[in-house]
Amino acid sequence: MKKSLEKKICWIGTLLIVAFVLINVILTYFFMAPFSTLFYRDQMSDLGDSLEQMKVSSEQPFEDAIDEFDSMYGVKVTIIDREKKVLHSTRALLNPNSDYWKMSMELFDSSFDKIDKGEKVFLTRNRQRKNNKKTIQLIMIQKIGEDFYVVMSRNYQSLQNAMYSAIIFDLTVGIFIILSGWIVVYRLSHYLVVPIRKMTTTAECISNLEFDAKVEVQSEDEIGQLGISINKMSEQLEANMSQLQEDIEGRKRLVRNLSHEIKSPVAVIMGYSDRLKNILSKNPEKALEYCDIISNESARIDLLVKEMLTLSKMEQKTEDLNKTEFDVKSLFSKLRNRVEEEKLERPITYKEYYTISDTIFADYTLLERAIYNLIRNAMIHGSQEDMIITITGERNEDFYEIRVFNSGSYIDESEIISLWEPFSKVDKVRTRGKQGYGVGLAIVREIIESHEGYYFVQNVENGVEFVVAVKG
Repeated sequence: MKKSLEKKICWIGTLLIVAFVLINVILTYFFMAPFSTLFYRDQMSDLGDSLEQMKVSSEQPFEDAIDEFDSMYGVKVTIIDREKKVLHSTRALLNPNSDYWKMSMELFDSSFDKIDKGEKVFLTRNRQRKNNKKTIQLIMIQKIGEDFYVVMSRNYQSLQNAMYSAIIFDLTVGIFIILSGWIVVYRLSHYLVVPIRKMTTTAECISNLEFDAKVEVQSEDEIGQLGISINKMSEQLEANMSQLQEDIEGRKRLVRNLSHEIKSPVAVIMGYSDRLKNILSKNPEKALEYCDIISNESARIDLLVKEMLTLSKMEQKTEDLNKTEFDVKSLFSKLRNRVEEEKLERPITYKEYYTISDTIFADYTLLERAIYNLIRNAMIHGSQEDMIITITGERNEDFYEIRVFNSGSYIDESEIISLWEPFSKVDKVRTRGKQGYGVGLAIVREIIESHEGYYFVQNVENGVEFVVAVKG
């Protein structure tokens, strides 16, 4: 069974709080006494410096100061001279034979050279009392004037009790912190997990292609950004699915149209082949005519297959562009020569306009093919007998734009959108001879898109104009 993320967060958060409480207790047990000793040592050092600033000849300030140290800080102060004679003391009953005083004077004698040079000497002593309670005694000796010295001491008889009290307090407060922390962690985990659960539900809907489900974004943090990303992903998937459906329908339509387009020449080939068998010996001239028809229809199918293969390669982007810089003049001259080589069945006036100095950075072979497809499309589908075809080239900022105009009838507005799709006019144009194969404009579209250009067609005065442009 999968563990809930909410429970995991609660357990981890609670364990961290318990760990912090235990660490606090351990630090108190092992480091409270050493830390307190260092703290009181610095405090006694500061008190000694304040006494050093006073004049030894004035007795009253000394009495007031050392009494204040005793009452406020619990520090016992004794002032002696070089001969170890006691001048002032906050200890009412200072026993010269006590262990404390003997130890202090031994420290004074052993460290006199350091003390006389102005250094401070310290001594820490641990004492075990009869009731097994530990007492820590800190002693400091410092020179405060010419031939005058101060002996400070502080007993920490209750330090261990204070440490135990602090540990019990930490544990008591720790239980409260753990309970409070668990509630806070639970609420926080609930706050974090609920949006994730909603996102999971939305993701499941998306996986079932239910793109209407959206994540309700209520924050601008990482979780909010995740929700925004899921919504964007849903929108993108929906768009891709729609595009995929359109592509599938387009492919189905393409297969139907291709089958229809191939069906006619195949039927012609089969029909004339049967006739050829019957008249081959009777009428050789007629048989030869039938052979020419079969040959033409076979070439028609071969060319159609090649065009489809070219379109498929361009759609799959399997061929890299071979971009070079060339003169517009060379491109337009090549196009004119190809038009003149065509065996035209009707008179066509061909015109071209461009700036001789213009150059284009593109794939020469592909661009020439695209423009010639437009010219050939105009020659095939133009309805006017004395047709005029005009090709115009001009620079349009970062693009080079080429317009192919043919006089004649207009294109229905409902057909313009689908005109660039394969076989868009397959059911409307069934003439033989110089007929198109239904994929010429689709190839033009792929070539222009591979050059990051644009293309469109528009009805203009007295005819139709196709516009393509390449970047470069």
